[in-house]
Formats: sequence, structure tokens, C-alpha cells
Amino acid sequence: METGIFSLISEKRLTEVLENLQAFTDIPIQLADSSGMVLRHYGPEVGYCSKLKQKVFTRSECQNLRVKAGQRAQSLGGAYVFSCHANLNHILYPLVYQGTLLGSILLGPFLMDSPESTLISTLAEKYGLTPGLSLELYDELSGLQVISPTKAGQLERLVENLLSPLLPTERAYLLHKQEKLYQQSKLNEAIQTYKEQGKSPSSGFFYEKETQLLAKVRTGDIVQSKALLNELIGHVLFFEGGKLDAVRTRAIELTTLLSRIAMDSGARADSVYDLNSKFLNMMLQEQNLEELCYLLQEVVESFMDAAFTQKDTGNLYIRQALRFMADNYAQKLTLAKVAQHVGLSPNHFSTLFHKGMGVSFQEHLSRIRVEESKRLLLHSQYSLNDIAVSMGFTDQSHYCKVFKRITGISPGKYRN
Repeated sequence: METGIFSLISEKRLTEVLENLQAFTDIPIQLADSSGMVLRHYGPEVGYCSKLKQKVFTRSECQNLRVKAGQRAQSLGGAYVFSCHANLNHILYPLVYQGTLLGSILLGPFLMDSPESTLISTLAEKYGLTPGLSLELYDELSGLQVISPTKAGQLERLVENLLSPLLPTERAYLLHKQEKLYQQSKLNEAIQTYKEQGKSPSSGFFYEKETQLLAKVRTGDIVQSKALLNELIGHVLFFEGGKLDAVRTRAIELTTLLSRIAMDSGARADSVYDLNSKFLNMMLQEQNLEELCYLLQEVVESFMDAAFTQKDTGNLYIRQALRFMADNYAQKLTLAKVAQHVGLSPNHFSTLFHKGMGVSFQEHLSRIRVEESKRLLLHSQYSLNDIAVSMGFTDQSHYCKVFKRITGISPGKYRN
């Protein structure tokens, strides 16, 4: 498999990138093949791991863990932060080609908090470590890098941005897979909500949600547009038994409505007609339910782009602000900072934003943060406090209050 990796990625280039990344982060890096066997080491092996491999874990246990983490990262479509059986943190980036996992790049281990004796005592209890080995392991912990959860999240994104160009033809594939996976999780959430309600909503429910979606499309709010779209699809999937034709019918109706909005917003008629014809043909031919659901996202985005090609200054400012917020929600983001980014005074921007979005700047920012935090709740082992801080909230208490206000349940209940 080593030759498979290096037949697609220049060994010289890969070595240069990983050596520089290791030197910059001072975190060990390993290159492994699809079987989890380490092909290259960058940086010295950590003493903590070395002692555990000698006296507790076998080589195959670590190798199997790398395989499972690589498969998980592949399914998520990008870099993946996880905790190993030694209670240490790692970031894994999958090397995927044409849907096949060739291997992985592993950064770690590192800690997300100062070393504590409980980390060793947990291991000692689980694996029956001797007091002497426990003391040795605790001493070795001081040599590990300590990275806050926020920094770990930033490093995860840095790793993905740095390593994804190594297999450029796979970037679109990974993003497509990642977006589809995210949509499926949102559809499952919607279906679960309808199940818990135990009864069919009123006859006007679908129309109400559809009206809300179209309103968000008109203001250029892509985040809320996708969220409402998934609620609508989930409604059809649950109450009409997941029938492909039922989703297709609703998809065609929605496409017609979106084309009218684009026209009303000043989009060029020929562009709208071309999009309408293209998507209707694709919907009529699509026989895969998951692909049809995903196609609807493209429909919403495409007609929204067509609608906003007009020179509507207010809407353009809002869309520019939304993109900036989506990229920087985890930072200390203020209304004044976003207003400066789009070139408006804070007061003017606040009024424009509220008018266009129907909610205040701070409320919309909170909704973005809560929505993004759901991924960490479901797909990571971070504590609620770590997630709160990494999402830009002041503390866990503030995060929990906002999460419950927006979703109706606590973060802990959502995770379980």
C-alpha cells in the first residue's frame, strides 16, 4: 500500500509538508497505510506511548485503532479528532482515492488539558497497571503538548486545509460526501422529532414551513434555508413512508416556486429557465432517494445565487456578512467587527441585518453556534464545557441556556 500512496502523492512533497507541520506544531506525526501499519515517523516517539506499548498494549491494538479511526474519518469526509485507548488525543486525516482508503496521516498524541492523575488512575484500574508503571507514565505526561479544545479545532481545520491539496481530485468527493452525511443526519433528526410528537401535524404545517423556507431564500440566508429544507424533506419521508415519488413530487413543486422567486428578484429569465429545465430533468431521472434529497440542496443554492446576482445592495451586504459569520463563528465575533468587514457602520448594519433576517445579529450568531455544536455533541467525546468554548460561548452555563432556548432540549439530552 506504500507504493499506492506514493504513486498518487509525491513522496518528496509529502515528506516536506509533514516535516514542516511537525516542526511547527511540535506534535509527532505518523503516516500509516490502510492496514494501520506505520510507514513513516516524523518527530520522536512519545515516551508515554512507548512504555504502554512495551508493557500494556500490543502493536496490533494500536494498528487496529488507526484503521478504525481512518474509516471513521473517511465516513465523515475529512479530518477527525479522537481519543485513543490510552486516553490521549489525536487528529487523523484520511488519504482517500476514488472512494478507497489508502492510508492516513496521524497527528498526536496531545492533551487538551493539564496532565491529571485521574488520567493514569483510570488506565491503572482498567488495565491493572503497577504503581511503578503508573508513576512513570505520569512523569511522561509532562512531555506532551497541551492544546485547548478551541486550538485543537483550529488545528483540525488547518490540517484539512493543508493536506487536502495532496489529493486534489478527491477534495470535491470528500466535500460532497461530508455534505451528504450532514444532510442525512439532519433528516434523521427531523424524522425523530416527528416520531416523538406521535401524531401528524396540522394540514397547514407543510405550507407554513415551505413559506418560511421561501422567505429565507429571499433574504439570502443559506444556513436557515437548508435547515428548513431538511425539515420539509424529513416531513415527507416520515409521513409518506419514504417514498421516492412523494419526494420527487414535492421537489418539483419547490423548484417551480424557487424559480418564481428568482424571477421576482430580478434574475435573468434565460438563466432561470435553464436552471428550471436542468433540475426538473434531473429529478425525473433520479432513482436514488438520498441523491434526490441532496439534489434539492443544490436547487435551493442555485436559485438563491440567481436571485442575488441583481444589484440589491442590502441583500449583498447580508450575504457577505453571513459568509463571514459562517467562517468565524467560533471566534470572538461582534456586531461591530462584522459591520466593519462589510464596510457599514454598526447601527446601519444592525438595522439592515434585522430587517433582512428577521432576527438580531446576536440571535442569528447564536443559532449558527448551536447548529455547529450539534456535530461535536454527536461525533466527539469533548465535554460540554469544551464544546461551549470552542463554539465561541463564554462558558458551559451560557451555552446550555442558549441551546435549550433554541432547540427546546439540553445539550446533554441531545447527545444521549
